[in-house]
Amino acid sequence: MRSSGALAPGAGALDIAAMRHFQLADGRRVDIRPAVPDDAEAVLAYLCMVGGESDNLTFGPEGPGLTIEEERDFLIRSAASDNALVLLAVCEGAIVGALSFEGGRRDRTRHTGELGISVARALTGHGIGRMLLEQLIAWAEQSGVVRKLNLRTRVDNLGAIRLYERLGWIVEGRLTRDQAIGGVHTDTLFMGRAIDPA
Repeated sequence: MRSSGALAPGAGALDIAAMRHFQLADGRRVDIRPAVPDDAEAVLAYLCMVGGESDNLTFGPEGPGLTIEEERDFLIRSAASDNALVLLAVCEGAIVGALSFEGGRRDRTRHTGELGISVARALTGHGIGRMLLEQLIAWAEQSGVVRKLNLRTRVDNLGAIRLYERLGWIVEGRLTRDQAIGGVHTDTLFMGRAIDPA
């Protein structure tokens, strides 16, 4: 995994010194850190990999459909924003989890936004998703801007739903026939978590 050192201005509320790390049961270390523009190629490769492993994402093995330059631009914009964040979980130089949050662009919606999260299948169940979400919550509480975290999840993604609920998300609605894989439609839950200042 490549890293470019200093954080961009928008990530200031989440100081690199506060980044978390922990050890897996087999002794490997996982670091949770903000993404930087030089991560663009590795992020896209990770997203293609995890998209091929899970039906719980809005894309498959083709990935999100961005070029490396487009992903780099997204990471630059996110890092410069006070209401956006992209976090990576890195183990032995490889991305094994990712979370992105992007707030609204208008004054009336800047305080809220939607997140996406994924963890590589080989490392699910090791607490990586929880750590990514806890870092997002801590950042949002310190941001001075973000006051609501929204997400969508398939109704059959029961492990993720339990995790979200344990961390304070509540079900706010159900979108019927929201996703389709191979002609089979699945409903999606819309979940939200209020954020109060730290």
